[in-house]
Amino acid sequence: MLRRTLVLTIYLFLFGVGLKPAQTQTTEALRKISQSLGQGVNISLLEQHWQSQEQLLKTNIRPMLESIAEAGFETVRLPVAFDYFMREGSVQLNEQILQKLHETYMNCRRLNLKLVIVYHYGKLNNQNRETETERIIKIWKQVINYMREFSYEKLFLELYNEPTTDMDIWKSTATTLVRELRKEDPDRIFIIGGANYNGINELLTMGKLSSDDGKLLYTFHFYEPYVFTHQGADWTKEKTYMTGLPYPFKKRKMPELVGAAADSEVIKEFERFPRESNYEYLFMRIKKIKAEADKQNLPLICTETGVINLASAKAKSAYLRDITGIMKGFDIPVMLWDYNDKFGILKGEKVIKQLKNWLKD
Repeated sequence: MLRRTLVLTIYLFLFGVGLKPAQTQTTEALRKISQSLGQGVNISLLEQHWQSQEQLLKTNIRPMLESIAEAGFETVRLPVAFDYFMREGSVQLNEQILQKLHETYMNCRRLNLKLVIVYHYGKLNNQNRETETERIIKIWKQVINYMREFSYEKLFLELYNEPTTDMDIWKSTATTLVRELRKEDPDRIFIIGGANYNGINELLTMGKLSSDDGKLLYTFHFYEPYVFTHQGADWTKEKTYMTGLPYPFKKRKMPELVGAAADSEVIKEFERFPRESNYEYLFMRIKKIKAEADKQNLPLICTETGVINLASAKAKSAYLRDITGIMKGFDIPVMLWDYNDKFGILKGEKVIKQLKNWLKD
């Protein structure tokens, strides 16, 4: 208890929070820490379980981190497929992955970058929720014990990426994860999202967890309109043939919709597209999201938004300019997916110019 009080006092001192009731102090301190995440970007590497462990672990990401820091980003989100880095037949992480996380954090610290580590590609489902929740906790405990002494202002843990269970099952699971891992790391800020792949509607329905102790941030992923941001993606079967969609919407530039089943989701998305593919829709959508989150007192961040490289460069750049600007206007820290992979934000070796105003704010 003494340690928790001391850490909170340091937070309040560092961020200049005045003398207020205890709960207000905690809320204000957390808000300041959330805002310090600022402009962020995801690094696609350690979630790539389709590559060899040896290659992934040997990859030197320091040059990439240097480039990210030079561009003006403040935070790096690092997805990790922990299940891929386990000792065979056990729940023990390989020492090499823990060393890689340690190395990444140290590089981020030298470059004044904050680091978010997120559990990617988990196996949680409705049927295995009890045993899998226990296993997730055991995995996180190993990470926490290895990195326990790292700065609470520089290292954040996102406990599970894009859960797909029923909403009530996920809320129960998330509550348990926070409660049990808090025993291991009393002062670390954890990040939790909603069901349906970190859907914002599901997050707002879930609301504040009963295990929320004032050191939780709530995340959502924003890829609306999905048929635009994921056009041509080979992992979304209904949309593999959909490319060339414009942003903002222009009827004369719309590709023809062919081959879609009458009751398919892509038909519905195609019909909504004219009213969703524009600045006004994005602005009003984020405005409503932020208003509801504030009503529920949910400190909100967006840990993924972006556009696939199969979109035209002009449309992609315009969307990223708009969504980052809108999020910034509503004080929602954003982490783009991703830096230099399938959703990359580089033109040559430089970040696309449409993001420069956002990055220098």
